[in-house]
Parts: sequence; C-alpha cells; structure tokens
Amino acid sequence: MMARTRKTPIPKVVIEFGKKINTLRIERKMSQMDLGAALGIDRENVRKYEKGLQEPKLSTIIKFSEVFEVSFNDLLSYKNSKP
Repeated sequence: MMARTRKTPIPKVVIEFGKKINTLRIERKMSQMDLGAALGIDRENVRKYEKGLQEPKLSTIIKFSEVFEVSFNDLLSYKNSKP
C-alpha cells in the first residue's frame, strides 16, 4: 500500500500552530486525551493538529484559545507587520 501524499504543501502557519499548541499542552501537564476532552474532540485529532497534518477551523482555534487562556494572536503567533 502506498503512502498518501499531499497535493499541496502544509502551510507554515499550520505547522507553527501545531508546535504552539503542543508546547502549551505540555506546559500545562495535559495529555492529548485531556486536551481533546476539553475541546470536545478525540486524541487523534489533537495529534494531527500538533503535527501540522490537519488544518483547524476557526471555531476550533477559538476553542484552543479558550482552553489555554491565551489570546487568539498569541496562539497563532501572529505578528502585526505594521511599524
């Protein structure tokens, strides 16, 4: 069986989001299962988000922001490019 390949590369913002939620989860001593329960999703989806394999919907990003008690901008590592 051949491994599936993506038609388009994973956007950098999705990979960075995954790293950020992984770091926040570990800092809070939560398992993927704990985080999934808090978000109302299963552990496998948490894993996919952390690995950058699944792009979250806006509503899911908001849930992560609420669970971790961080701003939306902090969660996405958004930096305003204005001086």
